[in-house]
Amino acid sequence: MKLLNQISLGFAAGSLGAAANVGFLAAAGAGGLIAVMNIQLPELPYPAFLYKQIAWGGLWGILLAVPVLTGGWFLRGLLLSLLASAATLFVFFPMQTLGEQGPGLAGLNLGELMPVLVLVANAVWGLVAAWWYSFLSPDARPAKSPKPSPVAEETASGEGAAA
Repeated sequence: MKLLNQISLGFAAGSLGAAANVGFLAAAGAGGLIAVMNIQLPELPYPAFLYKQIAWGGLWGILLAVPVLTGGWFLRGLLLSLLASAATLFVFFPMQTLGEQGPGLAGLNLGELMPVLVLVANAVWGLVAAWWYSFLSPDARPAKSPKPSPVAEETASGEGAAA
């Protein structure tokens, strides 16, 4: 598959994974999981949050086109989700923090289990993205076995063999 097709597919797969990520977070919030984990998330402005997640998810999804990430879709999705989680916990969260205000390093100002929520939510993103990428990528599909020729079928069944 050509590089531009791989990049486009990676962006699309990452965006789909991001939609699944937002859906997971919405369900976790509505179902009370975030409250049970004692995480103090501010109310998410869903249209803006959804847009941001889809844009960033698509950009991260481009990494699926990098041939270094080899292996099955499950492993690729988990590895990529770990990269995104590390960036969230150790780069983006600290950048949003001023003193005690904001998520802090690893999001710990929001709750002790915030890193777990980030890892799980990003695993949802990574697995959906990697699955969709491998599902649509012709390079990731197993090659179809060629159909045997009629002569080979006759020989294998004993018909047409010399007596």
